[in-house]
Amino acid sequence: MTQGIPIDLVALLRRRSRFLALNIGLVTVVALVGSFLLPKWYAAKTVLLPPTEEEPGMNFSQLLPRGFGGVKLPGAPTLADVFVAVLKSRSVGDRLVERFDLVHRYREKDTEKALRELRDHTRLQIGDEGTISITVEERDPKTAAAMANAYVEELDHFNQLTRTSSARRTRAFIEERLAVVGKDLAAAENSLSGYQQRKNVALLSPEARGEAEIGANIMAQKLALEVKLNVLRQSLVESSEEVRRVRQELAAVERQLGTLPQAGVETMRLWRDLKVQEQLFELLTGQLEEARIREARDTPTVQVLDPAVPPLHKSRPKRVVIVLAGVLLGCFGSLGYILLAERRGS
Repeated sequence: MTQGIPIDLVALLRRRSRFLALNIGLVTVVALVGSFLLPKWYAAKTVLLPPTEEEPGMNFSQLLPRGFGGVKLPGAPTLADVFVAVLKSRSVGDRLVERFDLVHRYREKDTEKALRELRDHTRLQIGDEGTISITVEERDPKTAAAMANAYVEELDHFNQLTRTSSARRTRAFIEERLAVVGKDLAAAENSLSGYQQRKNVALLSPEARGEAEIGANIMAQKLALEVKLNVLRQSLVESSEEVRRVRQELAAVERQLGTLPQAGVETMRLWRDLKVQEQLFELLTGQLEEARIREARDTPTVQVLDPAVPPLHKSRPKRVVIVLAGVLLGCFGSLGYILLAERRGS
């Protein structure tokens, strides 16, 4: 034994060393030549900043109990996940196939096969910081950069259409609600005026309006406590401390209302309804103007951190890896052949 290797194996390797060297050299040369014959591919990469939700609306965290607003639900999709899903969609892929004539470039028979080839040469990743990277491989470095940037353009185009459509629906809904609130506001004004005329109640003085505002606030507190109590009853039993406390507060507010004159209560109710409709009308008017601005604007929906540029160096084939693989293949292949031939000869 020599360092754990059988003497006959060492002698065999010495005896067939020329054969081994020739075969290893031949396979290595073939691998090297093959690496030069393989087409060069260039990878262009663009990076997007983490997307943020700019559209106003209800945040999901508002639906969580107090103290849980910062908790991220496990498995909940982020806006970055949605962007990646859009980039992977067939609609975006078809537009790139058409823009760059990939059926002809990839030498495929139809759009479906060209789209499959495009996906094989595209890599989408979400970084730890929420960034989105888009990497596209192509034989021409300029085309690779153009295709990577085209993904960003198509994503922005899709977001623009979606946002415009959403803003259009929001604007139409607000306009409809504003028309209803306008009618309700006029009805509230007529109700208050008609009640004052029927009951021979003089127009409220500033002092009386202040008292009416106090009464209206008490009524608003009563309505708010009733809503809160109904919500609590959906998750708690009647004997719970929270439900009992709200019921006590509601009883106290009702006792306050019981001390007010009946005519005063009706006047306050009508005054409160009028004020509510006025506030709703003002709020919806502002939201309508904002919705019109969102519908008309065309600002980019994605922010590019690093735009794709034509790469200077190829991404593959990696000649060093191919040559090393050729050397290993030549070594083990030749050794296996020698051992097999030796066994058959013996």
